[in-house]
Amino acid sequence: MKIIWYGHACFWVETKGVRILIDPYPEVDDDRIGEVDYILITHEHVDHYGKVELLSRLRDATVIGPPTIYMMAVSDGITKVREIKDGETIELENGVRVTAYYMEHPSSQYPVGYLIEGDKNLFHAGDTYSTPTLQKLRGKVDVLLVPISGRSTANEREAAQIVEDIRPRLVIPMHYGIYGTGDPEKLREELRARRIWTLVRPMELYEELVI
Repeated sequence: MKIIWYGHACFWVETKGVRILIDPYPEVDDDRIGEVDYILITHEHVDHYGKVELLSRLRDATVIGPPTIYMMAVSDGITKVREIKDGETIELENGVRVTAYYMEHPSSQYPVGYLIEGDKNLFHAGDTYSTPTLQKLRGKVDVLLVPISGRSTANEREAAQIVEDIRPRLVIPMHYGIYGTGDPEKLREELRARRIWTLVRPMELYEELVI
């Protein structure tokens, strides 16, 4: 699995030859984004949906999102779009699967996170606070992309609870540095206090990580 961070909650993931972009925000440098087969959107806020219309056309990619995203994409003239709801799974290609999980983000009409199952299992939590429902993912996640900014989403302490509930092998902090602050070292401190020894691996902007 190959992962590139484009800032905020925007990641490009390649697994089993399938290229997936998640949550392209308005200021993302789209010239740096390579080929994309699918664009996953966690919810309707502009800092997650911002460049969907442009990138879906430029990359001829299929947009996947919850009902609010489906309606927005259709109204924007996007024809390659699929709706996904809580608990539903979409089979992509080469055995890659995407499953939606409803998240705790009260300012959104239908927020979800995505479990991407390929050569590794990656969970993008979208915008969420800590919620007991995340415990259903325990044992299913190799890589967790978790928000830490505390700006309408989990802060470092709540992110540590999410990590404790899911117990991934690797944690990549997100949702900080573009529209808000957040400190990966504080997340590490919170996890040490809980005696949770999961590896926290912050990424640099545009860094490519192969796992």
